[in-house]
Amino acid sequence: MENSKVIKLLKSLNQNEIRQFKDFVNSPVFNKKEILIRMFDELKKLYPEFSGDKLNEEIFFGKVFPGESYNYFKLKNAMSDLFILGKEFLKFVRFRNDNMIQEKYLIDELRLRDLKTFFKQEHKAAVERIEKLAVKDEHYIFHKLELVMQELSFLVPQTPNKLLDYQQKMFDLFFYYSIIKIFRSYNVMLHEEKQNNIVYEKHLLNEFMSFVENSKIDNPTMQIYYHIISLERERNDVNFRNLKEAGIKYKDEISVYDSYMVFLHLNGYCTNEYNINTRSDLIKEHFEIIREKNTRDFTSLGKLLYPDFINEVKISLRDNQTEWAEDYIIRNAPRLSSDTESTIYFCNAMINLKKGNPDKALELLSMTNFPNFIIKIQVKILELQIFFDKEYFDQAVSAIDNFRHYLKRENTIKENFKDSFYEFVNILNAMMKLRSGHYGNDKEFYINKIKNDVENMTTNQFGIKLWLREKLN
Repeated sequence: MENSKVIKLLKSLNQNEIRQFKDFVNSPVFNKKEILIRMFDELKKLYPEFSGDKLNEEIFFGKVFPGESYNYFKLKNAMSDLFILGKEFLKFVRFRNDNMIQEKYLIDELRLRDLKTFFKQEHKAAVERIEKLAVKDEHYIFHKLELVMQELSFLVPQTPNKLLDYQQKMFDLFFYYSIIKIFRSYNVMLHEEKQNNIVYEKHLLNEFMSFVENSKIDNPTMQIYYHIISLERERNDVNFRNLKEAGIKYKDEISVYDSYMVFLHLNGYCTNEYNINTRSDLIKEHFEIIREKNTRDFTSLGKLLYPDFINEVKISLRDNQTEWAEDYIIRNAPRLSSDTESTIYFCNAMINLKKGNPDKALELLSMTNFPNFIIKIQVKILELQIFFDKEYFDQAVSAIDNFRHYLKRENTIKENFKDSFYEFVNILNAMMKLRSGHYGNDKEFYINKIKNDVENMTTNQFGIKLWLREKLN
């Protein structure tokens, strides 16, 4: 029974929802089967774990059907009925929590029932309510469109052929709604094209961008995505600053999700400039973006992904914000979606290295085990950097050999990424020879050669170019 559909559904409900579901099951409006009330009451006693002997089918049957002989099909049928009722409850919960849907259906029913006075009252109240909303995204626009359509449907029978301006109102609202939805799709397409080997047909992209640029529409969501797309199409400081300013200007007028997208793209630009163009002038500003992001409440968007968690700790340490990084870990560790232990070990390894405790950092790195190849590579790079600083050259040579083999067999890593990591280990190998006196009287020649190799590296992924440059200097 533990793996039954109804148990899985009940496990997904919080304490408040479980209490509400009890009322739902007991309401004759939704349920007229006494057996389902009895079954739910027994299951509620096992919430939230739903485990143990009481979930044995025969024992549970005896609780729900006292005095009857065990009947597998009778139990399964009742559980199936309770599961169906559970799905109805989920619909009810979603409907009850969506004011716009409630308004739409109520106003529609009042119009269809020809309750004119009530229609006018509710329609006016709905219009006034949505105009008070701070966030005027595509959901606001679409609801406004529906209210205009309802008003037109109400008025046409009374004054036919006299409401021609309504068509323009409806078209404009639908057009603005469409632009925001299309901009969201462009955003995902542009991002995926940069991350993966794929090209999308972004129909009318130039036309829509030109329209928004030249129009006087000041819809916050539309403007935010206009600047996001501009930055994705052409990564430069002008577009970066424009998005940052728009994010500040509209911070109270965009949804939590769209606010998160602003930070995501600002962070992405700084990361790209650091990793690809070896820019260190944005380090402090990059941290300020992350710090500002962490003053906002994004818990409604769900759990934190561990690569994002690690990235934010790295960004803070890059700006020598060790205390902030330690506090960040304490505050946000409970929100991690997976691989919590490895993530905490890795982040604390970076902090210990920053504090001058390389041996402790190595110990912590050895305790990590990530499925993500991007983080695995960062662990390997950090280990190699510590081996070099500690002059553990035998371990470093072995680790370089393992790293090369890993890069060769890992097909998910892009070739240009692989090339930069091969450059890193080759240069590091030469630097170890240099430090150990391998080049003898040719030392100056090889110093200049290694410096030249470092400056010609294709990328600065995870700061490897800047780190090599620092060690050479």
